[in-house]
Amino acid sequence: MNAVVSTITQLLPAEIITTDPEQITLYSQDVFTVGQPICAVVRPRNIDEVQALVRACLERGTPIVTRGGGMSYTSGYIASAPDSVLIDMASMDAIVEVNLEDRYVTVEAGCSWQKLYEHLAPLGVRTTYWGTLSGRYATVGGGLSQNSIFWGSGQSGTAADNVLSVSVVTGKGDLLETGSAAQQHAPPFTRHFGPDLTGVFLGDCGALGIKVRATLPLVPLAGAKGYTSFAFQESGPMLRAMAQISRESLTTECFGFDPYLQHQRMKRASLAADAQQLTGVLQNESGIVNKIKQGTKIALSGRRFMDDVEWAMFTISEGRTEAEADHQAKRIREICSAEGGKELPDSIPRILAANPFGPVNNMVGAEGERWLPVHGLVPHSRGEAVLAQVEAVYERNRDTLEQFSIKTGYLIAVVSGQITVLEPVFFWPDELNALHKHSVEPDHLARLNQFDAVPDAWDAVFKVKSEVVDVLSAEGASHMQLGKAYHYHSALKAPALDLVTGIKAALDPDGIMNPGALGLS
Repeated sequence: MNAVVSTITQLLPAEIITTDPEQITLYSQDVFTVGQPICAVVRPRNIDEVQALVRACLERGTPIVTRGGGMSYTSGYIASAPDSVLIDMASMDAIVEVNLEDRYVTVEAGCSWQKLYEHLAPLGVRTTYWGTLSGRYATVGGGLSQNSIFWGSGQSGTAADNVLSVSVVTGKGDLLETGSAAQQHAPPFTRHFGPDLTGVFLGDCGALGIKVRATLPLVPLAGAKGYTSFAFQESGPMLRAMAQISRESLTTECFGFDPYLQHQRMKRASLAADAQQLTGVLQNESGIVNKIKQGTKIALSGRRFMDDVEWAMFTISEGRTEAEADHQAKRIREICSAEGGKELPDSIPRILAANPFGPVNNMVGAEGERWLPVHGLVPHSRGEAVLAQVEAVYERNRDTLEQFSIKTGYLIAVVSGQITVLEPVFFWPDELNALHKHSVEPDHLARLNQFDAVPDAWDAVFKVKSEVVDVLSAEGASHMQLGKAYHYHSALKAPALDLVTGIKAALDPDGIMNPGALGLS
């Protein structure tokens, strides 16, 4: 038995430790990368067990990586050192406190965004930012470690913008609480009490500690929602329309696709899935007349209206009243029309809003291809120019892309009032790994092509992806899911880098917390 495994087996209950080969294989990879094998998976059930594990690993100098839902693709929880231990937070998923009077909720880090949303909805509230599209599996702790966007981001920003307090086990085994909870006699009701210690642990990819609990603010559920869809002939007008919608804070979600990516999404869906999702739409609508109206409209429109669409943009707006939601939708129509947008049926955003945490079948292509996104956050004023720079990378690598049948697309989104998110996406025929087969629905997986492994194709995608990352960094883009895939250490100015490395040394003096994340040793 491995010496590390022997030590932790003596200190922790056997039922929370596994060295099963299949589990080791599954937990040693993410959506893009297969890393070197970890030596054990540990599933702690409480904070005491997390601290005991950290202290045992500290004694032996054993590296630790922490995993949430496993939906990331930037090697954030891939071990970079041999004989690492992986902490799977899935067993720590309790909703600890819902405080409706003071408007916050405290959850354990392994709680999924879907579980949290479904627990809060009957109480008439949600968190300000309420998760990713992969929130069926993606966890609150993972979303805060990686930082993330989608539900609520149009107005409320990223996951990291919407946290009051975190409880963290450091590389010394200490339990550290932030925000108002850092003081001796206060609950975690506000983020600020002196310097913002909460922010230090957001977007750190587990390099500074293990988040075990988080407290998030609550808001009332919307009284009404509005939906729009528009087609654009080119990316520029769509980007300009989205930027103006963002500046005026008209949506909670605003996103768009290029022709290739939306074609992928249309192919992935099925008529059976449409019918199933329509049930969610009808449950979401108030009033029998409105249910019939929306159900009929969606059933009649189908997906044929997308056949000849080039760039497509979708919005979801929230208001306290129908009049407020209608006003927002009216203004969105004015902005899009001024940029030459053609209005489409609103069935796609309506279905998505009614089914916010669907299956994660989109982690593979429509025919079973491998999938890899990369992204950059840029100011609205730079969106078009940076997109052109990414396109130039593709042109320089056109022969390589064609040689390995690598296809590219884009997801575009806006965040708060300042940010355009550009997410280039790669698809290529290649063998799926164990994580894909574990996560994609079995019926869906059975219908896909089973491609043989093409290592040279993976290498080609990595090369082109890395060039895109270089361009984004040169353009001053920010990133989420930094993991071990984006420039951070090399991109920081010296005073900021000195501060970050100093914090790392103070919290994790032996460097056992996710070595290599953020480029830190």
